[in-house]
Amino acid sequence: MRRKILVSACAVLALLVGTVTLVPSAAAANKSPGCVTKAEYKKAEKGMTEAHVKKIFGTNGRREARATSGGYVSEIRSYKTCSKWSAVAISLDEKPHGSPQLTGKSAAWVS
Repeated sequence: MRRKILVSACAVLALLVGTVTLVPSAAAANKSPGCVTKAEYKKAEKGMTEAHVKKIFGTNGRREARATSGGYVSEIRSYKTCSKWSAVAISLDEKPHGSPQLTGKSAAWVS
């Protein structure tokens, strides 16, 4: 429970202040199932669809927040990382009749 709270807090904090690298993590294999590596994180770019990000990360992540207004949807998702104490979060925006697109990403990497 404590780890979940710490990871969620780090993800939200990192999203607010931008990408922070605390300590370089060991290089992990790309396409790691269920967790996000630094290499996978770097491949995710603004404008990509949520489906494309899911394909790169190999996981859906966890929805932390969602807001809707006038047909627009904004969402923040956090992801388990392959480095034990690291955190990754992305923000997605969806226009009416569109698909969710990556509008921001943030990470704190700790090895």
